[in-house]
Amino acid sequence: MNSGIRTTLVSRRTGRMASVGLLVMAALAAGLPFSPAAGGSTAMPPTTISHYETGVDAGTLVAQGKAAGQAGAQGLAILDFGRPAANGATSGTMDFAGNFVSLASIVSATISYVRGYFAGAAPNLRLEVVIGTNNSCGTGQPCGSIVCGCKSEPPSFTAWGAQLAAAVEQAQSATNSLRSRSGYTDRVTVVAGDDAEPAFDPGYQNTYDLLAGYANAVGGFQPAMIDFGSAESGYWSNDQLLQIADGFRPDVAVPEAYFGSEVASWASLISYAMSRGRVLTVYGVLANTGGGGYSPPVGYASLVNAIRPITGQTAIRWSSDINH
Repeated sequence: MNSGIRTTLVSRRTGRMASVGLLVMAALAAGLPFSPAAGGSTAMPPTTISHYETGVDAGTLVAQGKAAGQAGAQGLAILDFGRPAANGATSGTMDFAGNFVSLASIVSATISYVRGYFAGAAPNLRLEVVIGTNNSCGTGQPCGSIVCGCKSEPPSFTAWGAQLAAAVEQAQSATNSLRSRSGYTDRVTVVAGDDAEPAFDPGYQNTYDLLAGYANAVGGFQPAMIDFGSAESGYWSNDQLLQIADGFRPDVAVPEAYFGSEVASWASLISYAMSRGRVLTVYGVLANTGGGGYSPPVGYASLVNAIRPITGQTAIRWSSDINH
């Protein structure tokens, strides 16, 4: 991404200095781009389309994936299936139509998206497909404690996070099988994501437990957990914000940059991380043009301009626009 590479970087987890070679190896092993926070600027990447999903209909997901393939999408595509939920012993989400969908059906829906992408894409493209959730309890119903009593809330967010990890791994296995038997040359990596917003979960514990459960289940850097949320102040401490954005090994930061206030809050968190001897690398920028926010180019430029003076990072790997 950047033309200059520092010889050492601060370890994300311990604050100790780590060699760039080791960090590059870890990033490549994880299937993620390595973005050292120094060097010359790079042009904005093409913007992909991400979706707030209102269901798991196979035809709808195939069409979304095919449209992405035909557009030559490369980078990051988020499929946000809604907040964590449970229906009896079955884990899933409450989608954006307000209906319960199981994790098993989400896996199938994700494979439908991948199938459409393979069918529509030119050879040798690469896409990271995110099985996304969020930490809300629904519009106007923020969680104010460990258990906030929303409809169909899972009994354990830690267990739910582990189940999400299993779902991601199942989707990746099915993707690999589909690619192999069909002879596709495009590479699709399935990862997880959480639209983690402090105002949605002022009590913090639900969000922490889900990410901890996921991280413990995957046991390493992959499959990644994309934080595509916000970092507003007034709800969590700086250390809590940093834990969610960059405190677990799978974490990858893809900030919302819908408005100037969101850019400013992420820049503040990145500055706080630097003050603690940690470099928080931004891997992507998320726009929401349908919600009246910044366009992808404006959001991208605003975030780069905000973080460049702090860490020296002059380019960001991914750009996506999420809408219903």
